[in-house]
Amino acid sequence: MPVVTTFSRDVRLTNHNAPWLRLGVSTLALVASAIIATPAFAQDTDTNEVADPSNAPEIVVTGFRAALQSAQGRKENADTVIDSITAEDIGALPDRSVTEALQRIPGVTINRFSAGVDPDHFSVEGSGVTIRGLSYVGSRFNGRDAFSAGNGSGLSFADVPSELLAGVDVYKTPSADLIEGGIGGIVNLRTRLPFDQSGLLVAGSLELNYGDFVKKSAPTFSGLISNRWSTGIGEIGLLASASYSQLYSQADRIGISSFRPRTTYSDGTRTDVVPFAGATAGPSALFPRGAVLGRQNFNRERYGYSAAAQWESNDGTLAATFQFLRSDARQAWSENTIEIATDNVSNNGDSRAVAGTSLEFDDSGVFENGVITGPTGWRADQQNATGDIRTPILGLQSNNIRRDHYERIKTTDYSANLRWTPSENLAINLDYQHVDSKSDVEDNTLWGSTYQDAMIDLNGHGLPFVQFIPPQNCDPAPCQGNPGFAANSPSYFTGSHQSFTDPFNSFYRSAMDHLEQSDGSEDAFRVDAELSFPDSGFLKSLQVGGRYADTEQTARFSIYNWGVLSEQWGNGGPAWFDDNVDNVTGGNGGAPLPGYEEVFYPNFFRGAANNPIAGQGRLFYSGNTVKDRAAYIAYANAIAREWQGTTTCGIDGRTINAGWNSLADRCGNVAGTPFQPGEINPQQNKNLALYGMIKFDSEFGSGMRFTGNVGLRYTRTKRTSQGFQQFANNPTSITSEQACIDAANAGQPATGFCTFTPAVRQQARNYLNGALLPIDAKTNYDYFLPSVNLKLEVGGGLQFRAGYFKGVFAPPFGFSRNYFNVTGLSANQNVDSSGAAIPGSFTIQSTVTAGNPNLLPTTSDNFDLTAEYYFSKVGQVTLSMFHKRLHNVVTNATVSTDLTNNGATFPVVLTTAINSPDTGKVTGAEVSYQQVFDFLPGPLSGLGLQATYTYVKSSGVPQTTLSATDPDVAAGRQSAISGDSFPLQGLSKHTINITPFIDIGPLSLRASYNWRSRYLLTIRDVITPFDPIFQRAYGQLDASATVTVTDQFKLGIQAVNILNSQTKTEAAVLNGAGDIQYVPRQWYMSDRRFTILARFTF
Repeated sequence: MPVVTTFSRDVRLTNHNAPWLRLGVSTLALVASAIIATPAFAQDTDTNEVADPSNAPEIVVTGFRAALQSAQGRKENADTVIDSITAEDIGALPDRSVTEALQRIPGVTINRFSAGVDPDHFSVEGSGVTIRGLSYVGSRFNGRDAFSAGNGSGLSFADVPSELLAGVDVYKTPSADLIEGGIGGIVNLRTRLPFDQSGLLVAGSLELNYGDFVKKSAPTFSGLISNRWSTGIGEIGLLASASYSQLYSQADRIGISSFRPRTTYSDGTRTDVVPFAGATAGPSALFPRGAVLGRQNFNRERYGYSAAAQWESNDGTLAATFQFLRSDARQAWSENTIEIATDNVSNNGDSRAVAGTSLEFDDSGVFENGVITGPTGWRADQQNATGDIRTPILGLQSNNIRRDHYERIKTTDYSANLRWTPSENLAINLDYQHVDSKSDVEDNTLWGSTYQDAMIDLNGHGLPFVQFIPPQNCDPAPCQGNPGFAANSPSYFTGSHQSFTDPFNSFYRSAMDHLEQSDGSEDAFRVDAELSFPDSGFLKSLQVGGRYADTEQTARFSIYNWGVLSEQWGNGGPAWFDDNVDNVTGGNGGAPLPGYEEVFYPNFFRGAANNPIAGQGRLFYSGNTVKDRAAYIAYANAIAREWQGTTTCGIDGRTINAGWNSLADRCGNVAGTPFQPGEINPQQNKNLALYGMIKFDSEFGSGMRFTGNVGLRYTRTKRTSQGFQQFANNPTSITSEQACIDAANAGQPATGFCTFTPAVRQQARNYLNGALLPIDAKTNYDYFLPSVNLKLEVGGGLQFRAGYFKGVFAPPFGFSRNYFNVTGLSANQNVDSSGAAIPGSFTIQSTVTAGNPNLLPTTSDNFDLTAEYYFSKVGQVTLSMFHKRLHNVVTNATVSTDLTNNGATFPVVLTTAINSPDTGKVTGAEVSYQQVFDFLPGPLSGLGLQATYTYVKSSGVPQTTLSATDPDVAAGRQSAISGDSFPLQGLSKHTINITPFIDIGPLSLRASYNWRSRYLLTIRDVITPFDPIFQRAYGQLDASATVTVTDQFKLGIQAVNILNSQTKTEAAVLNGAGDIQYVPRQWYMSDRRFTILARFTF
């Protein structure tokens, strides 16, 4: 009888003379699976089997049931808690990425936004996998580390083509032989191998998908060829596969912005939030500052390539495997958004009802409907010559935002494996992996600006009614006198200019660019040995091994470089779209810039919501700011120089803009790059891991059997992070001596820097000297990670599991980057204990956000109890309960410290990531059910059902307001609310999956409904007013139908988001009593996607 030894879940060591065909699922099942999958070219081998496969019954099953049987077999026979998806599962539902497929597994949820901290940008295919409420998820390719050069801790599953995979395993209680790095769980992506098939296999698929909102179609195609041969030196197998997938999609959004508590005033006939004649103060209510509408268009492409070669000696004692995998994911999106600039609204006197109109509030004090306006504040053009006074006195300043984004994540994985079984009792495995990864991101934006009022009706629980209308313009209305010739009679939206498509009513406000050009590589070597004890009554094997990995990564990650191009408060007013531009401040030559277009948002929300622009388009920059970056920069430069002029870079003498400069034009960049020295951060991690694990197996009477493993893993990491402490080179930002003298001579009280002595002001200038100080850091840490997995089979298909493991998860690379950038100094007003300003009292300080290269991993103690009942080959019920105690969770702290440079010392308010001393808890339960109702008569015998339910709750888990991919954001990274009472970010208390299916002869029908309850999307929004944002409960229905035309050919149709589900978010705010209250924020609508497909196999 052959002796079978298993390594991890991915390397199978076998000493046998039996053919490879003798598996739990027959070769016929494998080929049948290949016919159905996307393309499911072969059923995966169950590498979790402990028993001799020669004792397994020969079962011939086909189609979807074969895939379900295989996944159930992996789960039942595994020595850890595991859930699996086979290639058929991925193909049977219209999941265009691994991320979407993973949401079908109990305990797994996905995010619907491209980044959790940015709830304004949607992700049509989903992102951000969490397992059991935790984002600490390890990613693996064929049991090896899935390395990525981005700022996170691992691979983005959305970037991996599902067409290349044989299956996906989710380990929830990993054993000691698995690479450390998952607390929520470990996701292992299994690619296909030539020995998975019995001989020649050629298979492929052609698909055409269509989005009914974007009204575009795009192809997906994939192909595979695999064969194996018996030769004089043993068996040889070769496999090659490739895939290409493109998806166009569109998402609309509408929202209400920045609710804040305001005192209401009423005279019995109308209500406002500012005092007016005859009104008395009433209760506090939550009132917004504006609204937003936007449209985002996506173009996603994924290229995937894989190849494998296998060899096994004739006696089965030697086997070698070589694998190659390349994932090349590209995502482009563009948006046109109209958004009230709520920070300007609040700074200029705040929002209010349009004169003569009334506001309405619900019983809980939340605004329901009204027409909103606000004063515009200081208008620099009211000092202009007569005829040139344009900026309105009233109106909500709005941003017309054109933003373009392109990213390409390319990862190439090479691996080689050699297994040697010199005897029936000993198996040795050698494994090598090399990974290259590159991440390129470009994100550019140009803001135009207009003034308008907002008519809003929250409309109960439905979509809100929002309409942007021309501003009242003057206070009081109507305006008096000749428009444009008096400060109280601006010309905005008057006379022949009463249209938002008229360039007279729009100006250029600001620009922003961002670049990432990161790369990295990893080399890992692993050796494992397993000694089996076939004659032992209890101990079955001893497995030991070690792994060494050397990872080098360089992040080239710029700030999000926002700056003003022109504004209403300076230089005689803003640069309007119809102004002449000649690149000279105050110049009279040139001509208006032509690069703008009208945007009307046709078919907004498919007509389910009113179009807020009411037929009057808005003007946006017309170019693609990424595809034609040079034209975009030239355009922005022309505006910046027209409004603010130029200056000289003090380092190299170049002429640069006095205001905003693009990344590449900044003073002090590293030569030949668009990056500042502090934005380039190399890091090296050297990891050594050793483990030992004992497996045991004992049978009792009455069919009872006790199996499991006990192991200990030791891991040591040495991290070296290179970086700089970089000081700004802008001494001119300190108020000049002459300016202070002039203010004193004019009798003005001293403010800001002028309250200090000339010597202190000179120290401040000396401080900002552009110094670049190396701050290399070395951090070492090691951990002992015990694990225990016990399984008791009591007979009749009933078994129980108990598991414990200590997990560790390295901090995201974006948090441990070594950067410390002092961008300037400011003179801040001091206040007394009541918060009142102290006249003439200021403190000079800087506010800094820095990386923390000394961060330690988050660790956890994890406990699992599971009951599993298998009542048929495709029938099971599972109940799992789990508890996790989290330590060293990464959060952030803000502290004040003194910093010295060039002989000057000033206080610095520093915000950085830290390891929290608190202990967090996550507790939950999972229930899964699967059955084919083959006892039903006739065609109904093909009816089946899969269903899962997950419950998770958290307590005491510290949360961070930092982002690994956005380190430089205003407000010191402080949330508007502490969030101590909130659940863990990304955690839904309830998650449900229901998948009915039926196979009737050649016809297969399946549907899947996924639902998750409300959850915290981010503890701190990236934009003002920095509120915590929740996503409301969301459910989505997908379905597919396939028909077998011949044994080699299949046709099908798939549908995603059949119910046209809308994603809704809400903000947590403090009401007038200081209590947390939830208010609506935004609504999103995206495509229903339909796919027709053809699959073949020979």
